[in-house]
Amino acid sequence: MSRPEHKSGMSLSRRLLIGVLPAAVMFVVLMAFFTSARLEDSRRDLAESSQLFADSLAPALEYAVVSGNRGALEQVLRQSLRRSKAEWLRVTDVVGEEIGFVGNSTESGDRTAGSPMIYSAEILQEPVELSSGTDWLAGQWNFSTGSLRVGTLEVAVSPRILEERQQEVLWSSLSVGIAMLLFTMLLVNHFLSAIFRAINQLSGRVNLLMQGDYEEQPIETHGGGREIASIQQQLNQLALHLGQARESREKTLALSETAREKAEHASQAKSEFLAGMSQELRTPLKGVLGMIDLVHQEPLSKQQMDYLETARKSTQDLMTVISDMLDFAQMENGHFELAHQEFDLRNLISNCAASYRLAAEQQGLMLELHFQGSWPEKALVFGDSARVRQVLAGLLGNSLKYTTDGYISVRASWSSADGKQAVLNCTVSDSGSNNAGQRLDNLLPHYEQSLAGTATRMHISSGLGLSMVQRLVELMGGHVQVDTDLGQGAYFRFDLPFQLSGED
Repeated sequence: MSRPEHKSGMSLSRRLLIGVLPAAVMFVVLMAFFTSARLEDSRRDLAESSQLFADSLAPALEYAVVSGNRGALEQVLRQSLRRSKAEWLRVTDVVGEEIGFVGNSTESGDRTAGSPMIYSAEILQEPVELSSGTDWLAGQWNFSTGSLRVGTLEVAVSPRILEERQQEVLWSSLSVGIAMLLFTMLLVNHFLSAIFRAINQLSGRVNLLMQGDYEEQPIETHGGGREIASIQQQLNQLALHLGQARESREKTLALSETAREKAEHASQAKSEFLAGMSQELRTPLKGVLGMIDLVHQEPLSKQQMDYLETARKSTQDLMTVISDMLDFAQMENGHFELAHQEFDLRNLISNCAASYRLAAEQQGLMLELHFQGSWPEKALVFGDSARVRQVLAGLLGNSLKYTTDGYISVRASWSSADGKQAVLNCTVSDSGSNNAGQRLDNLLPHYEQSLAGTATRMHISSGLGLSMVQRLVELMGGHVQVDTDLGQGAYFRFDLPFQLSGED
């Protein structure tokens, strides 16, 4: 089962940067707002200072304007221009005619160059009040409606001054903003680096655990915080538990391996014992069968012939059991080999069923054989014909043993899909006796129990019975199925694959 693929998604660093983005946007907006406010303040300060300069200079020009002393007027204007940031100063009379002008450039065309900002202030003459005292000549300066306007002072300020101030504001704001941004980035990078370093250490620790390194690692508290330290402590506890579990598993595996080796040695010894015993028993049994054949040639009474036939069948059954024991021992040792020879499968099934038909008729049973499917005229296949016959004979013998009345049915079907291989589906069913339920016990009992009335008898199967059938079918690449119904008999089915010989 394949594991579902998980998309990596967005990295943690990018998520954190996106989380910081609103704060960065707010910082930029605030910087823009405060910079704009400072620019407006610089423009307002320049306007107020220029207007204050004009208002302060206008009273000082009253005498020169009233007396018509242009030399004194220009001298005052030059001194004031040097001490100010004005581009030029101009004085006009009440009718607007210029009576005085000083500037950084003497060309009249430069007065409007660059669209200077002009601030004006009226030049007023205060009235003189006569009294009986000696201070009748002292003027009283006020800006009441009784003052007389004698001229106007214009102060021109170059826009370069405002631009220079605004540039200073912009550069200072940018410097502060960039410095704050760099400081913030360095601070965030420091903390993020510490967090990611701790996360990478945790990832490395997990990789070590996956590789089987369960040694306890020191807990680092610098930069990671209490949460990371807590995770490191939990990973150490996990490593401790995994180490203990590995030790316990290794001990269990060692015990299991020891037990398995003992079981294999015991099985090997059992198989060798069975093989040796089978070989030793076959020789005297052959002698017994030979003597029975010799006695059978002598003139005997009918009762003696029955006794002799019973002894003959018992000896043959014992020979079959011993042969099956030898085969079973070879299977256990892994020395059992299947033959690979060509034979007619249909002919083999027919002959095997025919060999049991007489025994079935003697028990009052009807043995039926049906070939189903598209059987060829000659079903030539490659395989171990003796073992196939042994499988079918084992099932027929089992049915004969436990069926006392009714029928035994053999149905064989043939199927071939690609013309290179064929599959045999063979079923052996019987009407059964009252032992059908006991034959289902794992399909492999070495002995079977049937009920006859109220008495209970133990029946030893022919050879190793169904256990040998299943082992042989599995060795030949097939499988066995069984179904029983109490009082309704048994149903056995086995499937075997064969390689076709390629001949018609």
